[in-house]
Amino acid sequence: MADEPSPSYANDDFDDVFGSAPSSPSHLPRQHPTGNLEPSDIPRLREKHETEGYRDGVTKGKGESVQAGFDEGYGLGAVLGLKIGKILGILEGVLAGLRGEEGERERVERLVGEATEDLSTKSVFAKEFWGEDGVWRFEVEGEKEGEGKGEVLFPDVAAAHPLVRKWEGFVEEEVRRWGFDLGILDGEGEKETEEMDDGGVESEPVAAGMAKVLGISKKDLSW
Repeated sequence: MADEPSPSYANDDFDDVFGSAPSSPSHLPRQHPTGNLEPSDIPRLREKHETEGYRDGVTKGKGESVQAGFDEGYGLGAVLGLKIGKILGILEGVLAGLRGEEGERERVERLVGEATEDLSTKSVFAKEFWGEDGVWRFEVEGEKEGEGKGEVLFPDVAAAHPLVRKWEGFVEEEVRRWGFDLGILDGEGEKETEEMDDGGVESEPVAAGMAKVLGISKKDLSW
Protein backbone atom coordinates (compact mmCIF):
# COMPACT_ATOMS: atom_id res chain seq x y z
CA MET A 1 0.00 0.00 0.00
CA ALA A 2 1.35 3.35 -1.02
CA ASP A 3 1.83 5.92 1.63
CA GLU A 4 -0.90 8.61 1.63
CA PRO A 5 0.43 12.14 1.16
CA SER A 6 0.41 14.19 4.30
CA PRO A 7 -1.90 17.22 4.26
CA SER A 8 -0.30 20.63 3.78
CA TYR A 9 -1.19 23.67 5.89
CA ALA A 10 -0.75 27.35 5.10
CA ASN A 11 1.85 29.04 7.22
CA ASP A 12 0.27 32.15 8.72
CA ASP A 13 3.02 32.84 11.21
CA PHE A 14 4.05 36.11 9.54
CA ASP A 15 0.58 37.35 8.57
CA ASP A 16 0.60 39.73 11.50
CA VAL A 17 3.66 41.43 10.01
CA PHE A 18 3.23 41.19 6.23
CA GLY A 19 -0.47 40.59 5.92
CA SER A 20 -2.25 37.67 4.38
CA ALA A 21 -2.18 37.01 0.67
CA PRO A 22 -5.38 37.72 -1.22
CA SER A 23 -5.91 34.06 -1.98
CA SER A 24 -5.35 33.04 1.60
CA PRO A 25 -8.41 31.47 3.21
CA SER A 26 -7.78 33.57 6.28
CA HIS A 27 -8.11 36.77 4.20
CA LEU A 28 -11.62 36.06 2.94
CA PRO A 29 -13.86 38.99 3.91
CA ARG A 30 -16.45 38.37 6.51
CA GLN A 31 -19.96 39.75 5.98
CA HIS A 32 -20.96 41.73 9.04
CA PRO A 33 -24.54 42.95 9.22
CA THR A 34 -24.77 46.71 9.35
CA GLY A 35 -27.38 48.98 10.93
CA ASN A 36 -29.24 48.83 14.18
CA LEU A 37 -30.58 45.35 14.72
CA GLU A 38 -32.53 46.34 17.81
CA PRO A 39 -36.24 47.22 17.13
CA SER A 40 -36.73 50.98 17.25
CA ASP A 41 -39.72 52.61 19.00
CA ILE A 42 -39.31 55.89 17.15
CA PRO A 43 -41.62 55.09 14.18
CA ARG A 44 -44.29 53.73 16.49
CA LEU A 45 -44.07 56.71 18.82
CA ARG A 46 -44.14 59.14 15.90
CA GLU A 47 -47.28 57.52 14.52
CA LYS A 48 -48.87 57.51 17.96
CA HIS A 49 -48.14 61.20 18.52
CA GLU A 50 -49.37 62.13 15.05
CA THR A 51 -52.62 60.27 15.67
CA GLU A 52 -53.11 61.85 19.08
CA GLY A 53 -52.29 65.28 17.70
CA TYR A 54 -54.82 64.82 14.91
CA ARG A 55 -57.51 63.76 17.34
CA ASP A 56 -56.79 66.63 19.70
CA GLY A 57 -56.91 69.07 16.81
CA VAL A 58 -60.21 67.71 15.54
CA THR A 59 -61.70 67.74 19.04
CA LYS A 60 -60.66 71.33 19.64
CA GLY A 61 -61.84 72.42 16.21
CA LYS A 62 -65.16 70.71 16.69
CA GLY A 63 -65.60 72.28 20.10
CA GLU A 64 -65.02 75.78 18.77
CA SER A 65 -67.17 75.38 15.66
CA VAL A 66 -69.95 73.46 17.42
CA GLN A 67 -70.23 76.13 20.11
CA ALA A 68 -70.49 78.85 17.48
CA GLY A 69 -73.03 76.79 15.56
CA PHE A 70 -74.98 76.09 18.73
CA ASP A 71 -75.11 79.78 19.63
CA GLU A 72 -76.58 80.62 16.23
CA GLY A 73 -78.72 77.51 15.80
CA TYR A 74 -80.33 77.87 19.21
CA GLY A 75 -81.68 81.32 18.38
CA LEU A 76 -83.06 80.25 15.01
CA GLY A 77 -84.54 77.08 16.48
CA ALA A 78 -86.27 79.07 19.21
CA VAL A 79 -87.91 81.40 16.68
CA LEU A 80 -89.03 78.43 14.58
CA GLY A 81 -90.41 76.75 17.69
CA LEU A 82 -92.47 79.81 18.61
CA LYS A 83 -94.02 80.01 15.15
CA ILE A 84 -94.75 76.29 15.01
CA GLY A 85 -96.19 76.35 18.53
CA LYS A 86 -98.55 79.15 17.56
CA ILE A 87 -99.71 77.27 14.45
CA LEU A 88 -100.39 74.05 16.36
CA GLY A 89 -101.97 75.93 19.26
CA ILE A 90 -104.48 77.73 17.07
CA LEU A 91 -105.43 74.56 15.20
CA GLU A 92 -105.87 72.65 18.47
CA GLY A 93 -107.93 75.54 19.84
CA VAL A 94 -110.19 75.40 16.80
CA LEU A 95 -110.55 71.64 17.24
CA ALA A 96 -111.49 72.05 20.90
CA GLY A 97 -114.22 74.52 19.95
CA LEU A 98 -115.90 72.19 17.45
CA ARG A 99 -117.46 69.67 19.81
CA GLY A 100 -120.90 69.94 18.26
CA GLU A 101 -119.72 69.99 14.66
CA GLU A 102 -118.78 66.39 13.86
CA GLY A 103 -118.03 66.94 10.16
CA GLU A 104 -115.89 70.02 10.74
CA ARG A 105 -114.30 68.45 13.78
CA GLU A 106 -113.08 65.46 11.75
CA ARG A 107 -111.68 67.79 9.10
CA VAL A 108 -109.80 69.94 11.61
CA GLU A 109 -108.65 66.83 13.48
CA ARG A 110 -107.01 65.61 10.27
CA LEU A 111 -105.41 69.02 9.86
CA VAL A 112 -103.97 68.86 13.36
CA GLY A 113 -102.53 65.40 12.69
CA GLU A 114 -100.97 66.46 9.40
CA ALA A 115 -99.60 69.66 10.91
CA THR A 116 -98.06 67.77 13.84
CA GLU A 117 -96.27 65.44 11.43
CA ASP A 118 -95.25 68.18 8.99
CA LEU A 119 -93.96 70.48 11.72
CA SER A 120 -92.02 67.84 13.63
CA THR A 121 -88.31 68.38 14.23
CA LYS A 122 -87.44 65.66 11.70
CA SER A 123 -89.46 67.34 8.96
CA VAL A 124 -88.60 70.96 9.72
CA PHE A 125 -84.85 70.27 9.84
CA ALA A 126 -84.76 67.84 6.91
CA LYS A 127 -81.81 67.99 4.49
CA GLU A 128 -84.00 69.39 1.74
CA PHE A 129 -84.32 72.60 3.76
CA TRP A 130 -80.84 72.86 5.33
CA GLY A 131 -77.29 72.37 4.06
CA GLU A 132 -74.52 70.50 5.83
CA ASP A 133 -73.22 73.82 7.15
CA GLY A 134 -76.58 74.66 8.70
CA VAL A 135 -77.48 77.34 6.13
CA TRP A 136 -81.05 77.30 4.84
CA ARG A 137 -81.66 76.22 1.25
CA PHE A 138 -84.96 78.01 0.78
CA GLU A 139 -85.31 81.59 -0.40
CA VAL A 140 -85.66 84.24 2.29
CA GLU A 141 -87.22 87.60 1.49
CA GLY A 142 -84.62 90.37 1.47
CA GLU A 143 -81.70 87.97 1.16
CA LYS A 144 -81.02 88.88 -2.48
CA GLU A 145 -81.82 92.58 -2.28
CA GLY A 146 -78.17 93.53 -1.96
CA GLU A 147 -76.12 95.21 0.70
CA GLY A 148 -77.29 98.27 2.57
CA LYS A 149 -80.95 97.22 2.71
CA GLY A 150 -80.98 95.47 6.05
CA GLU A 151 -79.78 92.10 7.21
CA VAL A 152 -81.76 88.87 7.26
CA LEU A 153 -82.93 88.07 10.80
CA PHE A 154 -84.07 84.82 12.38
CA PRO A 155 -87.78 85.76 12.18
CA ASP A 156 -87.31 86.32 8.43
CA VAL A 157 -85.78 82.85 8.03
CA ALA A 158 -88.45 81.18 10.17
CA ALA A 159 -91.26 82.90 8.27
CA ALA A 160 -89.76 81.80 4.94
CA HIS A 161 -89.53 78.10 5.86
CA PRO A 162 -91.72 76.25 3.33
CA LEU A 163 -93.51 74.16 5.97
CA VAL A 164 -94.16 77.16 8.19
CA ARG A 165 -95.54 79.15 5.25
CA LYS A 166 -97.72 76.20 4.24
CA TRP A 167 -99.33 75.83 7.65
CA GLU A 168 -99.62 79.53 8.33
CA GLY A 169 -101.72 79.56 5.18
CA PHE A 170 -103.99 76.85 6.60
CA VAL A 171 -104.29 78.78 9.86
CA GLU A 172 -105.25 81.98 8.03
CA GLU A 173 -107.90 80.03 6.14
CA GLU A 174 -109.38 78.68 9.37
CA VAL A 175 -109.29 82.14 10.93
CA ARG A 176 -111.28 83.55 8.00
CA ARG A 177 -113.65 80.58 8.03
CA TRP A 178 -114.60 81.07 11.67
CA GLY A 179 -114.21 84.86 11.83
CA PHE A 180 -111.53 84.83 14.53
CA ASP A 181 -109.71 87.96 15.65
CA LEU A 182 -106.16 86.84 16.41
CA GLY A 183 -105.08 90.36 17.28
CA ILE A 184 -105.90 89.60 20.88
CA LEU A 185 -103.23 86.88 20.84
CA ASP A 186 -100.61 89.39 19.75
CA GLY A 187 -101.03 91.39 22.96
CA GLU A 188 -102.79 94.32 21.30
CA GLY A 189 -104.31 96.95 23.53
CA GLU A 190 -102.97 99.45 25.99
CA LYS A 191 -102.88 97.09 28.97
CA GLU A 192 -101.01 94.38 27.12
CA THR A 193 -98.52 96.90 25.72
CA GLU A 194 -97.75 98.21 29.19
CA GLU A 195 -97.26 94.68 30.50
CA MET A 196 -94.93 93.88 27.61
CA ASP A 197 -92.86 96.93 28.51
CA ASP A 198 -92.71 95.68 32.09
CA GLY A 199 -91.31 92.32 31.05
CA GLY A 200 -94.00 90.26 29.33
CA VAL A 201 -97.67 89.50 28.87
CA GLU A 202 -99.43 87.41 31.49
CA SER A 203 -100.75 84.11 30.18
CA GLU A 204 -104.16 84.47 31.86
CA PRO A 205 -105.42 87.42 29.74
CA VAL A 206 -104.16 85.78 26.56
CA ALA A 207 -105.81 82.47 27.41
CA ALA A 208 -109.04 84.23 28.34
CA GLY A 209 -109.02 86.12 25.05
CA MET A 210 -108.43 82.98 23.02
CA ALA A 211 -111.20 81.18 24.88
CA LYS A 212 -113.56 84.08 24.18
CA VAL A 213 -112.72 84.04 20.46
CA LEU A 214 -113.29 80.28 20.21
CA GLY A 215 -116.33 80.23 22.47
CA ILE A 216 -114.82 77.71 24.88
CA SER A 217 -113.58 77.69 28.46
CA LYS A 218 -109.96 78.41 29.38
CA LYS A 219 -109.44 74.87 30.66
CA ASP A 220 -109.82 73.62 27.08
CA LEU A 221 -106.71 75.58 26.11
CA SER A 222 -104.07 73.11 27.23
CA TRP A 223 -101.42 74.37 24.81
